[in-house]
Amino acid sequence: MLVILSLIWWSLSCTYDPFQAPEMPVFYQTLNLPLTDVSLPLGDLQDSTNGIFGDSLSDSLYFKFEGFLDTVTLTEDIFVIPTATNVAFQQDFGSMEDASDPVEISFYQKFRLATLAGISLPQTSEYTTPAVPRAPLIDQEMPYQIFDKDEIPYFERVDYLTIGDGEFSTIVENEMLMDLDSVMIRMKNKDGSIIAESFYENIPAGETRSSSSDLQGKHFQDSIIVAISAILAGTDGAPLVIPANTDPYMSLTVNVSINEIESFTGKPEPIETRTAQKLPESNNTIFKGILGETHTLSPDTNLISWRIENTLPINMNMELVFYNFYGESGPLTIDAILNTGEVSQGSDRLDLDTLRNIDPTTIVDSILVVTTITILPDDGDTVSTIPLDFGGGMLDFSLNIAIMKFKEIVGFFNESFAIPPIAISDIPAGFGDVNFGEVLLKLHLYNEIQAQTNLELNIIGYKENQAPELISANETIYKASDAELVVRSDMEIDIAPVFNMVPDSMMVFGEASIPANDTSRLQVNKSFWGSYEVIVPFVMQINDMTFIPVSSSKLAPMDAETRQRLQNGLIEAAIISEITNDFPLSGRVEVLISTYDYFPLYADSLDSGYQFINDTIFAITDTGNIAVIIDTLVTIELPEPVLDLNWRVRTPGYVYQSSVIDSTKIEIIISDETHYIRPRIHFNGTEDFVYIGYNDIIRIVTLFSMTLEAGTMFGPVSPEDSTEIDTLAKHVSIYRK
Repeated sequence: MLVILSLIWWSLSCTYDPFQAPEMPVFYQTLNLPLTDVSLPLGDLQDSTNGIFGDSLSDSLYFKFEGFLDTVTLTEDIFVIPTATNVAFQQDFGSMEDASDPVEISFYQKFRLATLAGISLPQTSEYTTPAVPRAPLIDQEMPYQIFDKDEIPYFERVDYLTIGDGEFSTIVENEMLMDLDSVMIRMKNKDGSIIAESFYENIPAGETRSSSSDLQGKHFQDSIIVAISAILAGTDGAPLVIPANTDPYMSLTVNVSINEIESFTGKPEPIETRTAQKLPESNNTIFKGILGETHTLSPDTNLISWRIENTLPINMNMELVFYNFYGESGPLTIDAILNTGEVSQGSDRLDLDTLRNIDPTTIVDSILVVTTITILPDDGDTVSTIPLDFGGGMLDFSLNIAIMKFKEIVGFFNESFAIPPIAISDIPAGFGDVNFGEVLLKLHLYNEIQAQTNLELNIIGYKENQAPELISANETIYKASDAELVVRSDMEIDIAPVFNMVPDSMMVFGEASIPANDTSRLQVNKSFWGSYEVIVPFVMQINDMTFIPVSSSKLAPMDAETRQRLQNGLIEAAIISEITNDFPLSGRVEVLISTYDYFPLYADSLDSGYQFINDTIFAITDTGNIAVIIDTLVTIELPEPVLDLNWRVRTPGYVYQSSVIDSTKIEIIISDETHYIRPRIHFNGTEDFVYIGYNDIIRIVTLFSMTLEAGTMFGPVSPEDSTEIDTLAKHVSIYRK
């Protein structure tokens, strides 16, 4: 018992440090907000309407275009060309109307007494000046251009125009407190000839004078001068009293109105018209032919006839040269003077003439007529006048060419056939930075003509603002025989240089010829025909290229309460990125964020509706210009895949990257404005040709990851805030530190 009491006493007599407050656990949350999830499968390029095909089993993509070649057939009786065609044209002078617009010249000038006397007017009280001597008030000339003498249609030079309706008017107002004498307003041509004038011998102080002149029939040169002169009569030695609150002046008004131009007169230039009338379709190919003789002078064979009617109010000389019919002295030429209201008609036989083009090595497929019209000078003059009112008149020309019968066709036994052009269009765009390793044009031809046929093919690519790219090839179509009635010939041409220019269209054309040194059996209606294919495997070499997908991820604005909680509780923020690269290419990805759903590839290549001002892009809207602010959130290097010996992807590249971002980018992401996000993808160029497969794909996933202090972020909230916090909590994973 004693021991127990002793222990109790010992315990009560000891002192103890107070217990520390218990350490409360601190909770952190990770909040992940999705930014982008972009998949770019190359299989989506498959589009048969654009000629792109793919095969997932063989992991291949390729272009393919195919079609048929037009049939080329030998026809009967190549010695007769059933032309029986008409050539017609009409010449009027409607373009003159563009040079006949009304002309208005208006001149107004005011002269203040204050300016002439060097005093300040008006004044509040009556003001007296010394005597004003008689003196010239104005003497000046003002030139005005009426028309450009070198730009009037159908004229080499215009000397003058004649007015059909016009007026010259002047008004002189005299409030100078003194008379005006000898007021002359004169309009004259640049050579000094007077067109119209107004002369006022005396205009008393306080009075106004006006006059007008009719300009009908007046001649105007290309420029005129308006000359104005006037004399101030002065005060005849007496002082001049200027009433209070007045500002004496005189004014001049000159108006020249040219409402209608009647005609232009000058040196006309010859009017040349080239008319090419296509010959009727025929399978004959003629480089040169000598027409036969028609002993009966048949009106429906080897005859050319014409009719010309001039209903214009001008006389002219007309020369017609037929550049397909040649006699001993040159091409067939018709020369006729046609006065107004006259008709000229006639005919000419073509017997023994030579039919050919100006260049005798080219195919004659049309009749070329070159017409030169020369307007004759006015009677007794060296210049011509063309009126603007033609009363509906014109020069009407018609030509008829009868059937042409030949006695000889040069080159018949070296027969050639033009291969109808094959147009290949709708070639997919977007491959301007790509070179394909191989592009094969395959031709399959079937021939029933018993003659060897040589082909000279041209494959040409056309692209706007670029020179065409041409590839030529020579091939042979094997001849048929009685033992083998139809023979197939296959041809293969690599057209990669044309296709790699990414043409807007391609054209395949050329010529088939039967050589004279080959034994041939030509039969009527025998033909050759065929089909073609263009096959382009996606084995390519690319240059550096950058592109931005067309769709954006939308980042909605954040309310003020949530944004404040994030700012107060934020410990750290980063962009989490995952990229799977199944392309045989390296490069980088930049994740862009914009205040507007617009992401130009370069600042100097903006679309319509946008402009670049002071280093800022603006969207032009109905309510004004909206600034487009684009920032880069993060840059990630594309993980390089492992390629096999054929430069195919064997193992896709993969990268996981966490990039801490600064407060500026955080504020953009959690701002109270809507933002839009897209990746900008850059591929590095390749030195080798790589294989692009159907199953190749790039996937880009990015998250905005924030580490937050839980107490601050998810502390007590008012009922109206609880819904927003619950929504955010769905993205939160909690851990204890």
